[in-house]
Amino acid sequence: MANSSGTSIFNHAVFPVVNSVSIFVCVVAAILVVRLKLYKTLVYRLALYQVLSALVMSSVGAMQGVLINYDESPTIYGRVCTAIGLLLTYTEWMKLLFTTWVTFHLFCFAVLHKNLKKLEVLYVVTLATRTSVDSYCTSGNPCLWAEL
Repeated sequence: MANSSGTSIFNHAVFPVVNSVSIFVCVVAAILVVRLKLYKTLVYRLALYQVLSALVMSSVGAMQGVLINYDESPTIYGRVCTAIGLLLTYTEWMKLLFTTWVTFHLFCFAVLHKNLKKLEVLYVVTLATRTSVDSYCTSGNPCLWAEL
């Protein structure tokens, strides 16, 4: 099921639908955490941060749906494709770094018996300031695979 440039329609049609479902689930989870006031505990705040990073990543992934006609007019979609590729790379790094922070925090809490509640600000600052322009590549953006 590949089109003329070798990219799969699966990447442009199915991924946005799956990401849209993920967006819905993340929004419901975030609303429940806020509504039930679970964010007052550090563990639930960490889970909320994880849900929010998944929400951002899914939102960017859902934007790939606009690239379904990339082969018909690559000049029009070229900049959009590059922007989505950059955003995908940024959000994937954000999700990876946050998962690493949560793993580190839980390891220190469970194995070393240290409460690192003070590092919560560092978790958020690290994610907010992380730029992945230097590590941008086209692996996360299917519309650019044909150009390699």
